[in-house]
Amino acid sequence: MKFINQKDYDHWLYITRTECSGADREKGRTTTVKTSGCGLCSAVMVADRLLPNCAFDLKDALDLAYECGANRGVGTEYLFYAPAFAEKLGLRLEISDDVEALLHCLRTGGAAVARVDSAGEGQGLFTRVRHYIAVINEEPDGRLAILDPGWDPAKFDEPDRKGRVEITHGTVVLCDVPTFVQQARTDVPPYYLFWRR
Repeated sequence: MKFINQKDYDHWLYITRTECSGADREKGRTTTVKTSGCGLCSAVMVADRLLPNCAFDLKDALDLAYECGANRGVGTEYLFYAPAFAEKLGLRLEISDDVEALLHCLRTGGAAVARVDSAGEGQGLFTRVRHYIAVINEEPDGRLAILDPGWDPAKFDEPDRKGRVEITHGTVVLCDVPTFVQQARTDVPPYYLFWRR
């Protein structure tokens, strides 16, 4: 299973904020995959999960963001990116705000990209602002198996995160569904569900 850590790509320019103006637009000209590429990394991991022999890599993910205009905001806008990604790889896509749809996706051989935030507390489990993660499986005990492109060995040892997830296979984060649901963004549909056709 492929794992892509965005923190390894500080040298990869990812121009974002193309629809912003002033200082915000200027900042977008210097962003990198490390600072703004969690959605790209998540797409590559979902592609590998669903199509193990697929050659879709981080360069392809970045190029696709530019092609479909998903780099218009702070990072990758999945309402634009997900349909282009699904079309490029021949995947079926459903966008949902229902965790039951996410669970159905995983139970029927799919994988997902989820948009998470700080859960309104400023102390989010996966991020302090907003972030995309790859949800690759539902474990037999009902927990979700997640690949977090913002992975850091100490991330889940921080006081407000410690004990809320389990780490397995080095970088797979296991999280119970109620805890996971608290992290989902609510201003846009948070679940981008993909299946092989």
